Amino acid sequence: MFILPSKAYVHREYPLKDVYKAIGADKKLIESSKNIKKIYIEYVFNQKNTNLEAKSVKEIHFYKIELSDFHVPEDFILVLDKKDKFQVVFIITCEDLEKDMTAPKRINGEEVTKAKYIQSEWMKIGDDVKIPPADTLDELYCFLYGAFNEYKPFKGEVLEDYIARSNELRKLDYQISKTTMAIQNERQSKKRIEYNHNLNEYKERKSYLLNQRRMENAEIISAIEGFVSGEHKEG
Repeated sequence: MFILPSKAYVHREYPLKDVYKAIGADKKLIESSKNIKKIYIEYVFNQKNTNLEAKSVKEIHFYKIELSDFHVPEDFILVLDKKDKFQVVFIITCEDLEKDMTAPKRINGEEVTKAKYIQSEWMKIGDDVKIPPADTLDELYCFLYGAFNEYKPFKGEVLEDYIARSNELRKLDYQISKTTMAIQNERQSKKRIEYNHNLNEYKERKSYLLNQRRMENAEIISAIEGFVSGEHKEG
């Protein structure tokens, strides 16, 4: 679990029957989540209790769900997540183990359809992850979302940009792997040359996406070119 400040600690239990009613759970959802023992709102992060600037992320809610077995009731979690208008992190516990999971579901009030749940492995309670300093709630949530992602957010990276970049990096990994196998199996030299060209482009793009300075420089150049071409407008 993350090491979280005590001033954001709530630990308020909600009767499961009341939660089912609030989210409009049907019999199928109730049956699939019958291993839930207890549910709490564990932490609430906002500008007031963290002194962090709130931009697109206004609050972060941590739900703790205690289970009687290791089956994670993902359908229940998804429905509960959609009912909360703020970013949510789920702390799932069973016996002396826990896993954490989250997915950005809306930014500036809009659904983020391409964001997927990122989750940790089951780990012993007490194997805590330290949260680095942040200036905004957006940066804080960006770290939480990226904590169990292979590709980490850059310092100060906007959440929308991080989601797009990490999604593209995963797609590039798939393309690199697929193209490498195609090269190994291809017998025609012309095709091998084509595949190698594509592979080099994928690798170059991946290298670019992993280099914060190169990306920042590209944005500066793009802004200058826009100004020179007359696309820049005075405020």
